[in-house]
Amino acid sequence: MPDLSVVLVNYNGADCLPATLAALHAGTRSSYEIIVVDSASTDDSWRDVDARVLRFEENVGFAAGCNRGAEAATGEFVAFINFDASVEPGWDEPLLTLLREDASIAVATGLLVTPDGATLEAVGLEIAPNTATYGRMEGLPRSAAPAGPVEVTAASGALTVVRRAEFDGFDELIWMYGEEADYALRINGRTVLHPGSAIRHENGHASGPRQSETRLYWPARNRLINAARHLPPGPLVLSVATSLAFDAVALLQVHEGWAARALMRGWRDGLRLMPKVRRERTPAQRAAAARRLVSLRTAIGEQRRLERLRA
Repeated sequence: MPDLSVVLVNYNGADCLPATLAALHAGTRSSYEIIVVDSASTDDSWRDVDARVLRFEENVGFAAGCNRGAEAATGEFVAFINFDASVEPGWDEPLLTLLREDASIAVATGLLVTPDGATLEAVGLEIAPNTATYGRMEGLPRSAAPAGPVEVTAASGALTVVRRAEFDGFDELIWMYGEEADYALRINGRTVLHPGSAIRHENGHASGPRQSETRLYWPARNRLINAARHLPPGPLVLSVATSLAFDAVALLQVHEGWAARALMRGWRDGLRLMPKVRRERTPAQRAAAARRLVSLRTAIGEQRRLERLRA
């Protein structure tokens, strides 16, 4: 049995999957296996790869793809890695050490950095009042990263390591975008980042450019699901109002008919699902989840720092 099972969900990754696999083979120090879950790729990227392949003829989504990979895994630990990212050498050792030495840690993660390794994309994730996640310290030089392990609110799905025996799955209702926040708010245990582990990440291979139908529909829908599931009444109202404002800003930025239709479908589907998921958590669990969100002032301040909102 290997120490580590690495799961990658692939979708038309011919341009990036070979480099991702090469980096894993070159940089992983533990005994390991790699499982590529192919989600209906049409570019043959899943063929002839140096990994186990689980092939699906329909696009099952990121959450279900991760779950199917974890079910097939044999390692003591499971790592979820984006198929458009390259791990740095020795990435696995600090994360497995965290999980081996501290039973209170449920998730271990590392730095997300730009493809040249010089700039931080995320030092873990924060969860905003509308349940959207964003990268801590995004855009800062890598030298600003913490010197040692730090507890964070959530881990990016681009680099998440868990104990296989404890992993109870990402919510497949979410499909993609939002599974990180949901998992972070459900688990019993801490999420800890070790800066000695890092992955160089390229955005957009799975879902197209930042302003796309996929990146508008799924987040709009899933923010409503996560808010209904995890938040008490007051924070829930704030979350829905903040999501509405957030999507209004997105629509003003894109200003296209297809964008309006994607957002309207996201809201329609999210609102329909809210009563169902509302029953899944207790009041005490929702109160605990609400305490883990950053304030609205903090979230807006971060967006302004990154020049995504104007003062």
